[in-house]
Amino acid sequence: MARRGSPFTRLRNAAGFTQEALAAELGVDRRTVGRWERGEVLPLPPVYPRLARVLDVSVKELTTVLAETARHAAGPDPSLLGGARAVRRLPTGSADHLDEVVAHLREQWHVLVQADNLLGPRRALTGVLEQINVIEELLPVSRGPGRSELVKLAATYAESAAWLYEDAGRMPESVRWVDRAMSWSYEAGNRNMLAWTLFRKSQHAAANRDAGGTLGLASAARREAATGATPMWAAILQQQAHGHALAGDENLMNRMLEAAHASAASETSGDARQGHGSFCTPAYLELKRAQYFVVLGKPVRAVELFESVLPDLPPVYRRDRGVAVGRLAQAHLAMNHPDQAATLGREALAIARSVGSIRTEQEVSKLGRQLNRHKRIPAVRDLLDDLREAA
Repeated sequence: MARRGSPFTRLRNAAGFTQEALAAELGVDRRTVGRWERGEVLPLPPVYPRLARVLDVSVKELTTVLAETARHAAGPDPSLLGGARAVRRLPTGSADHLDEVVAHLREQWHVLVQADNLLGPRRALTGVLEQINVIEELLPVSRGPGRSELVKLAATYAESAAWLYEDAGRMPESVRWVDRAMSWSYEAGNRNMLAWTLFRKSQHAAANRDAGGTLGLASAARREAATGATPMWAAILQQQAHGHALAGDENLMNRMLEAAHASAASETSGDARQGHGSFCTPAYLELKRAQYFVVLGKPVRAVELFESVLPDLPPVYRRDRGVAVGRLAQAHLAMNHPDQAATLGREALAIARSVGSIRTEQEVSKLGRQLNRHKRIPAVRDLLDDLREAA
């Protein structure tokens, strides 16, 4: 038996958990927690980040406590000592430990990407920032190939944070996280990740309707990215198309979109297992073409294309549906169809609020201001009422 009050037991008590409560929080059996406290077995490496967060300590501190618990154990079964010896033998940043942690973090990233597509930034951002904290705790004690993989993951998570902050309407934080992602990409020597951070910066320029910046940064992303029929390549070409639309060049816009189709993603799961740009499906590219027709002042063509393509958008891309419906509303407004614009605006607003997309909600708010002169129309009044509820 372990001595009374093992280091792990004291840590659990200090955090205010009973064995039962901690087990319930982690989704494990109470007896498993008891075995941790007796130094008989260790948590699996993927459990460490969540366990550390629940107990309000760093992963490094948790590892130390577990090692001390193993040392305090009074003669457990020798067959169970392998894990305890491993903790004493391996520092947090050792390659053996990091391999499993990196695998867990990489898998968790796919889960968070899918959560973002389905549920929006409110759900995904907390998880992304938690995993970045874990990575930042491990980086100072990591060496060799394990550190290189961690730095690559740091860049990946930082870029995701940038996107989530952008969708949450917090551009200063988005810009800051893109810069951090770019720094880690350089350190890792990961040109594809560097290309993706340039793609994100191009999107920031497009949000400001900066045609030159959009094109310049998208072209830089294209130079850095590995060539070939990849979804990332398709997304970068699509971003160049956006720049040409902002510059008023419909021919170049269409040429870039046609080239992007050759590399479009085929997946519909929304978890980015085809890599960055996996959202760039044929349906997504055509929704972008419709958006660019609005930019070019051709709302009739935009409406036709939006209405043709929206039914083909995979259900997992719920937030993208809200964005597209909002832009369809803008196209109807440009055609002087205030009734349809307001009805579609309400639909886009409902989706935006359900997934926490402040960016889309801001676009619908702008639509509401433009529709204010039509407030005698019932649908417009309904939209304005919905917008006032949020205010």
